[in-house]
Amino acid sequence: MSQKAIDVFNKIQTPNEIIIILLFNACAQLESSEALNLVKKVSEEIPKSFFSNAHLLTSLLDALMKCGDVSSAQLLFDNSKEKSSEIYGAMMSGFNKQNSPYYLCLCY
Repeated sequence: MSQKAIDVFNKIQTPNEIIIILLFNACAQLESSEALNLVKKVSEEIPKSFFSNAHLLTSLLDALMKCGDVSSAQLLFDNSKEKSSEIYGAMMSGFNKQNSPYYLCLCY
């Protein structure tokens, strides 16, 4: 199902924030290097204004963590100006999944 979502995304010429959130969520479910490459590519191409959307940022962090790119997720988290409880939750869940309880505690 997640792969079908990615296939549909690839047909959209100008995706909006909602579509990108759905893509990041699909990639997070796949947890693969191909999904990670797509997440990175899309996150580099989207307008910077999209990063003010807490839902998009949370989905991106979740996808990065689940696909194994903890350092990029940490950098994005550190550079985000407003950290909602959802953003903290995505980081904490990712560190927990990566068996990194020490870093989980550092989120605070």
